[in-house]
Amino acid sequence: MPSGGRAPIADALVLVGVAGCFGLIAVTALLNFRFGYKLGGNDQVERQLFAWGLACADVVKALMPFGFAWAVRNMDWLAAVAAASIFSVATASSFYAGIGLAAEHRLANEGGNTSVIDRRADLKAEKERLEERIKALGPLPSPAVLRQGIEAEFAKPVLRTGRTVAAYSNRCQVSLTRTREACAKVAAMGVRLEEAKEAAGAALRLREVQHDLGGLDGRVQSADPQLDVLERVIKWGRIDAARDDIRTGLLLFLGLLLELGSGLGLYAVTTSWRHREQGPGGKRMTTTLGDAVVYADERLLPVRGSRLTANQLYADYEAWCGRHNYVPVREGIFVEQLIMLAREVGMPLEQSGSNLEFCDVALAGKS
Repeated sequence: MPSGGRAPIADALVLVGVAGCFGLIAVTALLNFRFGYKLGGNDQVERQLFAWGLACADVVKALMPFGFAWAVRNMDWLAAVAAASIFSVATASSFYAGIGLAAEHRLANEGGNTSVIDRRADLKAEKERLEERIKALGPLPSPAVLRQGIEAEFAKPVLRTGRTVAAYSNRCQVSLTRTREACAKVAAMGVRLEEAKEAAGAALRLREVQHDLGGLDGRVQSADPQLDVLERVIKWGRIDAARDDIRTGLLLFLGLLLELGSGLGLYAVTTSWRHREQGPGGKRMTTTLGDAVVYADERLLPVRGSRLTANQLYADYEAWCGRHNYVPVREGIFVEQLIMLAREVGMPLEQSGSNLEFCDVALAGKS
């Protein structure tokens, strides 16, 4: 087990990873729900059945790596095959659903972006045409001013007739010598009036075009910016790949990311928790202390004339703890416990130099 402050840090990191994996599982489950909802057609009950069925299958998929590992550890091969089968089928189904929805979304975005780009190009072309026309027409009086000028010419009197130009020439519909000059001015102002009307209409339309341009999303400069960048990068590597191939690769990569993250992510990020209490040999460690009395009951046999030193007994005790997944106590404590047990059962003890010998006792076969 990690010591000091490492365990809390490791736990915090695992919890962050678990939260992220739950998020991925929720995302893929929601994608499967939407895909299943579409499979149900127009029947509302079937939609709900397919949707919830695929969503639940995606959640179960995330638990199958744990089930497979436990089944293998306990040599339950049928359960292992079942877990692997469920994981494979659910992953394939979820992968298909994920890339299908991603493809629809990507193509819809690309179509929308293309529409914006085409619309912007059309509006810019129209804007340039209108600006050029307005520039060609030049500065003109307003149509109202020109109409007033025309009416003023029509209202002028014709000499020695007592009638106006409009009345005398039927508003210049009849060509007469006395109204020729006035009608020429009216005709010239009529041409300018039409130009002024055109300029006013062009100016109005120009304002509308500028307003429409301002309403378009200025961030949309490409139908698929990511695809454009990848296409350039691939060209740097002199790889011949069509845009459709690159798009398919992106969809597959996204599907793999979601499926690996939601299917194996939870099992992977909890590795430290599952192996925290495992020793170097892969054996699971425990905090249970090896009891000297239980050890003596399993490992010691009364054999007259046989002797075992304290060192021999402790070495065998350590091996016994390892086999039973116990934590051995210190040698001094172990020897004290054996001495107390020997006195209770009447086992002879002898001091041999610096070592203590237990008499009339031998080790049983390996247990």
